[in-house]
Amino acid sequence: MAFTYGTIWGDYGDEKVVGSAKLHPLGSRMVLPDGRAFRYASNSTAAELHAGVIVQSAAATAADDTDVPLAAQASVGDKSISITAAGTIAANKYADGLIYLNDGTGEGTVYKIASHLAGTGSATMVVNLYDGDTVAVATDSTVANTLCGLALNTYSTLVVQPTTITNLACGVTPTTVTVSTSTVTYYFWAQTWGEAAVLANAAGVVGQHVRAGGASTAGGYEDLDRDDTHENEQAIGVQMQIAPTSGGDYGLVFLQIAP
Repeated sequence: MAFTYGTIWGDYGDEKVVGSAKLHPLGSRMVLPDGRAFRYASNSTAAELHAGVIVQSAAATAADDTDVPLAAQASVGDKSISITAAGTIAANKYADGLIYLNDGTGEGTVYKIASHLAGTGSATMVVNLYDGDTVAVATDSTVANTLCGLALNTYSTLVVQPTTITNLACGVTPTTVTVSTSTVTYYFWAQTWGEAAVLANAAGVVGQHVRAGGASTAGGYEDLDRDDTHENEQAIGVQMQIAPTSGGDYGLVFLQIAP
């Protein structure tokens, strides 16, 4: 496979490769010759992932996701941001993820996290930014007036999307993915665009949009009925071919999550 301008041009079968060696940055995009697109992701320690299920980003940690105060003022050009962690944060938990300022001076800016040490209680935790990404707007001199949030990489430690959705549906598994452990992480390609076989939660209608989520089976999809109780759920694509006649079957869906 070739790597050009951030896109990997894959061969048929590359999308089914699963391994414990991290070969690409999380979120890297791969496109097959027929246009189907995938993003490089890692499995969580929750469970093995079956082929054809909708996977979502890991649920946020409430203490970390918003309104975390800074521990020191950040100046333009700084390559790190110091925060006051509310609870215990494992070292590099948010590496490859994002820190964003959600309130106060500098609010609305987002930075890419390269690494960070562990955060313990109310101790200062220094968040190092990726090369080239530096503080663009100086924060308030009263540090507690600028608040931030930490986000895992969208494609890190993915889980089967539960029936009660807790984050973004970011792809569909094209093959079975080994469960990660405390010492070994398994990486795979999550499909985000093009034809995919996806677990159905109910009978479908050809040509209609389908959505993530539903009260029946985790990782399954249903028709997106614009006048139904789930009309605000995330649309993931369009039903193709002959639609499934019942839940538990796999339908061919043209995914439209990320091209």
